[in-house]
Amino acid sequence: MTGPASFSVHTSFCRLCEALCGLEVEVRNGTVTRIGPDRAHVVSEGHMCVKGARMVDVVNDPDRVLTPLRRSGAPGEFAPVSWDEALDNIAARLQAVIAQTGGNSVASYLGNPASFATMHPACLSGFMASLGSRRKFNALHTDTAAKNLALELTYGNPYRFTFPDLEGCDFLIVIGANPAVSHMSLVSEPRAMQKLDAIAARRGVVVIDPRRTETARRYEHLPVRPDSDVWLVALMLQTIFAEGLHDEAMLERTTIGWRELRSALGAIDAEAAAAACNVPLDQVRSLARRFAGARTAACYTRLGTGRGRYPTLTNLLIEALNIVTGRFGQPGGWVIGQGPIDLMSHNTNPYGSMHSRLGNLPLIMGTAPGGSLANEILTPGDGQIRALFVDSGNPVISYPRGDRLAEALEQLELMVSLDLYVNETNRHAHYILPAATFLERADLNELWGANAPRPWIQYSDPVIPPRGEARLEFDVYAAIARRMGLPGPLAHFATPACPEPGPIEAAAVLLRTGKWGAAAGEDELTIDRLRDEFPHGMRFRDSVDAAGSHAFVAHADGRLHLWSELQAGELNRLLADKAAAGEQMRLFGRRRLQALNSWMHNSERLSRGDRPTLQIHPDDAARLNIADGAMVRVTSSTGSLSLLAEVTDQVVPGSASYPHGYGHEGGWQRANGIAGANINLLASDDIADWEQVSGICLLDGIPICIETA
Repeated sequence: MTGPASFSVHTSFCRLCEALCGLEVEVRNGTVTRIGPDRAHVVSEGHMCVKGARMVDVVNDPDRVLTPLRRSGAPGEFAPVSWDEALDNIAARLQAVIAQTGGNSVASYLGNPASFATMHPACLSGFMASLGSRRKFNALHTDTAAKNLALELTYGNPYRFTFPDLEGCDFLIVIGANPAVSHMSLVSEPRAMQKLDAIAARRGVVVIDPRRTETARRYEHLPVRPDSDVWLVALMLQTIFAEGLHDEAMLERTTIGWRELRSALGAIDAEAAAAACNVPLDQVRSLARRFAGARTAACYTRLGTGRGRYPTLTNLLIEALNIVTGRFGQPGGWVIGQGPIDLMSHNTNPYGSMHSRLGNLPLIMGTAPGGSLANEILTPGDGQIRALFVDSGNPVISYPRGDRLAEALEQLELMVSLDLYVNETNRHAHYILPAATFLERADLNELWGANAPRPWIQYSDPVIPPRGEARLEFDVYAAIARRMGLPGPLAHFATPACPEPGPIEAAAVLLRTGKWGAAAGEDELTIDRLRDEFPHGMRFRDSVDAAGSHAFVAHADGRLHLWSELQAGELNRLLADKAAAGEQMRLFGRRRLQALNSWMHNSERLSRGDRPTLQIHPDDAARLNIADGAMVRVTSSTGSLSLLAEVTDQVVPGSASYPHGYGHEGGWQRANGIAGANINLLASDDIADWEQVSGICLLDGIPICIETA
């Protein structure tokens, strides 16, 4: 719909999380003035969260970086520079670093927002490959690493996510996830809470969490001790095997290792395991029976099970729970979807084929543990990082001991950041290059379409041109590559008709040749057709092809693998853990609906009244003589912080919860004014303190002491 020349309304979709809600964006005199829901969207049907609406604040933020900046003094001190001067100097300094210490002395760090931009990770990977570097870091080891590794070990491919088929599910267990805030992370379902309400009305939704989260308040809540989910899931599986609630014929036909899994779990002391998670044994066994006895069911997990002491084993057991009860490939159960573009057909860096330079840890999908970035910069030797590209990320806030990383970044010969703001990480950069928001670029939901219970596809043109001198990340990498005489980041997608393809051109090729675009003639699925005929998105199927999940099992024998040496080793480590039922307080994280990691705190409407608090139970507050609203000193083995206490029965006794993403000192004035601290300063960046099979940092379940400040 268009009106006078000074006003227009554009159909688009949100790219802040996997929900991908449809948007209507109003533009007046070239400026975005309002963002509202697209009520005609084929899946979100008018749903939109508060963060999507406030992207108007980010696009128009006076603190936003809109011109290239060059370091002019101390950290955080920059002066404007022309694009040509910046790119020329970056290319020359890169060539000097590579000539002296080789391509692998150049590394990249990719942040979470890049996962929602068309071909963005592929652009950075292509650029780094042209430099001769395989050194990549990202948010993986604070986010999905345990899930990805469990997927690779169980199904043979770490890229294809399993998720619940919400449409026909009768009973859902949610462990360590808060869909009311995260919008069902890793599942592309904008109306997730509506779907969960329907499941609850059929047979139930049970939320397992040490906090009575926004989701737990809405459904059944089973409180557990932080970082103890592994014991609870193991007990559920033990019960299912012991009581013959598993599908033995299916397991014989489609899996290997199930008998070894049954035998190993049978050796667990059930009473001790129940005590470890602080849940009565009869409740755990009752939950297992409810899950196995439901007509359809799924067990869904997210971040809460991925950052403790046993994240890989926990996620492996959750996959096994869904499989042994016959839920995998079942409509209304546990499924793998098919997206419009297949970027995940095979794993080019299988687990165990690459190891970290420090600690010799096996890499997941070729990605080095992000927690080791400071030591990788500071430790001399072959492969020591001398140059770093940070793309839409803020590891000083998101990984342990950001204070050490900040110091290490000052030792680099070159650091380049592509971002919207001067943040806590790139304030140490030599150059900050202004990036575009999702309203200033074209996109196709090529990646997350595979995780949709109601599959759809959508394309959106830019709503406005990039503000100021902002550029797409692809254009920046291509410009640097040209100056170095190297091929473009997506050169392998080149065709005679398009010799220098960008992200949309590459995606168009994949779309036409993919499963969804293979139709012939006038029904061929193309970007032009999506733009012209389906501005509100196109439903490609009524529902996910649940039975088709089995086609994506990538092991050479075609079977689901439920047991391995890794799993045996991790289970033995768990059984030898003497601290499982310890008395020490344990710290775990949480997130707010109005916040998205560390980068949306500069919106006045989202951050209004924001005061991050350390939530502690009244019993602990009384024992420690802590009053609600008092300042407390929280100490771990690696650091100490003063935090504002909130006494509440929303958390279980013996635990404390604090939101992540705070502790600002960048170029964003409102964010800097928010009280709060970087909670990851209490986490360890010592490799010995991480899970050794994955390199995942301990961020949930950190042992702490609390006292009045």
